Amino acid sequence: MWLIMRSPFSSSGSQVKPPVERLLPSAATEPPDVSRLTPADAARTLGDWNYDQHNWTHAIEHYQQAIAAGADNPDVRTDLGNCFRFVGQAQKALEQYQLAQAKNPMHENSLFNQAGLYAEVLHDDQRALTTAREFLKRFPHSDRAAAARELISKLEQRNQPAGRP
Repeated sequence: MWLIMRSPFSSSGSQVKPPVERLLPSAATEPPDVSRLTPADAARTLGDWNYDQHNWTHAIEHYQQAIAAGADNPDVRTDLGNCFRFVGQAQKALEQYQLAQAKNPMHENSLFNQAGLYAEVLHDDQRALTTAREFLKRFPHSDRAAAARELISKLEQRNQPAGRP
């Protein structure tokens, strides 16, 4: 399958359209058969499939349907948040990560993604630092602990007063 990907980080500051366009259709790009699933599971499955295809807008629709049908859990909220982030709706992404954390404070992905959103998209270094430190406090042995430490180090260096080594 051939894809053209556009960078989600536009130097012009303009809002970027969904980043993937399919050039050649293939059998692998067909959505899964969800006819035997419950409405909640079908919506989530289609949300996951669209997410994997980088069809962010469609994934958002399906995740919202899944939540409305009863599949409201931290994983769905986090994936929905990621989709909002990828379409340039940072505040909606943050809201979804926070809802995921409210449902389960031990949900690693939502907290880690929240730290990255603060740092990379919202440019709120203090909240990014606080969130990354909280991530390390809760999940010191996570596979993402090294990335959280790297983010903290980068943000601390960036925020050092001028003239300090």
